[in-house]
Amino acid sequence: MIRHDLTHWPLVLSNMSGSMTLEEQLAFFAAWTGWLDRGERFATLRVFADVEALRRPEGGAKEAKAWLQANAERVKAQVMSMATVVPVEAYNEVSRMNAEKLFGVPAQTFARSDEAVAWIVRLLAEANIELKPDAVHERLGALTRSV
Repeated sequence: MIRHDLTHWPLVLSNMSGSMTLEEQLAFFAAWTGWLDRGERFATLRVFADVEALRRPEGGAKEAKAWLQANAERVKAQVMSMATVVPVEAYNEVSRMNAEKLFGVPAQTFARSDEAVAWIVRLLAEANIELKPDAVHERLGALTRSV
């Protein structure tokens, strides 16, 4: 299941849990397309609640590659930063992927959501976007509890 929260736009919070279906992945890309269509800069904080959420559905790699190729320039132009939280047991593997190189934006992987919130709030503050870490934690908690 995938849930998004735009309460603190330009920060998008996303929570993924369980195995993703191809339909869910396509809906995820549709959501991203919608955010990019706004023409505004934004940042993302994605939380993968479990290892299953990190796995692509069958046929998903092809769809992901096509979406990224079609939207790579818009991602580079509009995404200020990407924080990704993964389960501790997946951290070493996932953190070896160079998300900054892949997406062309500041990106970091974390095993703890509090570290991810601190990092992304700091980067947004550097862009003169002030968010209260406690408010972000509260929304993130609500989002993860609703999944």
